[in-house]
Amino acid sequence: MENSLEKKEELDVHAMSAWELLKAKFFYKPLSKDIGWWYTLGSLSLFLFITQVITGILLAGNYVPTLAEAYNSVGHIQNEMTLGWLIRGVHHWGSHLMVLTVFIHMLRAFFHGGYKRPNQYIWVTGTLLLFLTALMALTGYILPWSDRSFWAATILAKVFEFLPVIGGWLANMVGGIQVGALTLTRYGSFHMILIPFLILLVVATHIVLIQLHGEKGPPPKEGVDVGTQPFFPYQLSKDAIASFLMMVLLFVLAGYIGVPADPPARPLAEINSVPKPEWFILFGYEILKMFKGKSIVIALTVIPIVGIAALIFLPFYDKNEERAYTKRPLAIATGLGAVILILYLTLIAEVSSPLPGKFFVPDRPLAVKELAGLALFEKNVCYCCHSMKGVGMKNAPDLWKTASKRDAQYLRNLLKDPDKTLGKKGQMVTYHMDDADREALVSYLGSIDFMRYNSKLIEPAVFRSAHIIYRNEKAVSDPDVTARSRKIAELLRKNQQELKEKSPLAKVSGEKLAEIASYFAKNYQ
Repeated sequence: MENSLEKKEELDVHAMSAWELLKAKFFYKPLSKDIGWWYTLGSLSLFLFITQVITGILLAGNYVPTLAEAYNSVGHIQNEMTLGWLIRGVHHWGSHLMVLTVFIHMLRAFFHGGYKRPNQYIWVTGTLLLFLTALMALTGYILPWSDRSFWAATILAKVFEFLPVIGGWLANMVGGIQVGALTLTRYGSFHMILIPFLILLVVATHIVLIQLHGEKGPPPKEGVDVGTQPFFPYQLSKDAIASFLMMVLLFVLAGYIGVPADPPARPLAEINSVPKPEWFILFGYEILKMFKGKSIVIALTVIPIVGIAALIFLPFYDKNEERAYTKRPLAIATGLGAVILILYLTLIAEVSSPLPGKFFVPDRPLAVKELAGLALFEKNVCYCCHSMKGVGMKNAPDLWKTASKRDAQYLRNLLKDPDKTLGKKGQMVTYHMDDADREALVSYLGSIDFMRYNSKLIEPAVFRSAHIIYRNEKAVSDPDVTARSRKIAELLRKNQQELKEKSPLAKVSGEKLAEIASYFAKNYQ
């Protein structure tokens, strides 16, 4: 009897038209009556992804992924393209809200036990979507090639180099340790082609799995039968309202807040932004700061791998079939603890900053070459690992105390090939500098002798000017102090005028430039 009924049902399904099948399997699919607004987060995530694709295509048609034009093309979109400000604003805020929505959606699935069998693969694809969404937002952060973009790309490449085995390959994959034209090309291809394709693939799989296995709904209440209701119109109407309100929110954020303005990328220029990652990975950044020296590899490999594996394989090691909160005390407590910890670390990382704000030199007359080395210390963001008199990060030795213990040849070898000099791979980032810049950095580090000299603060404009002078020594060489001062002033003004906002002296006044030129003319060594 049962077999005949099954055959009849199978025949009925085959006899249905495509529209009738869609109505039966999708629109009128029965859902638990207590599925409410929390269950609009999945469709809301899909809506935001579609919004990102549409606005991304419109932006891509006007974006130029080159060092010279990337920032200007974004400015064109923002200020000249019809409704460009709105499209860019919706895209910007949409990326942040999509990460947040997918994250909350995952939390809802965890606390409601939505990852348990037979929905374990729905959870796996959802976890992959969370990581891909964050990755898409992170790669898009680089593309405007603003000041923040440059420092983010620089630090990210240097962090990759710390990774054992695959570190060098990852750094090269994103354009190399010295960020430049290839960096934009690689991040652009990841952001606009590869990652959206992967998201589309995983989203399709996620939706198919949900249709096959269904949505569990909130944890059941003992002795209470809530009954079922069709997806249409009840849940679909909630999804539509949530998506409409999200679009309104995107328009409000784009219109009244917009995209925060940043100056263009300016290597060796005054740093106007804190070089730290986006808010959704700030907690990881704070964890990274807790490790020093070679142990930093633990923060970059062991902790992320364990964390990702714990999320992805959660349905396979949590054997408790119960979904009620009271019958999953360990899982609920662990989840709440993890959320509180992430929020706490994010807050701490947000209010802290690795920017030194202060730059120290020995309290004695310094050569142009020595000061130029300090400019390279800043350019290569050495303070993201090393501190100087306790100012800066503390993941590596304080250079004010340790630099004087090494001779020039050792420092030269260290900067050229740290792996060979230290005898361990990945303990220090490899800096790709030419011989002249390497010698300047060696001179600065060699000038530090805390046993003989006190320290004094120096203005960034002074050591940045020193690097420009150092790289153009022949142009300013003159035995006459007055003539030398005039040539130095002309050189610095030329740098300011030709590079404009990208000049390391972009915000330095003409009066200050004349003062700097006079100083170096009299103290030229």
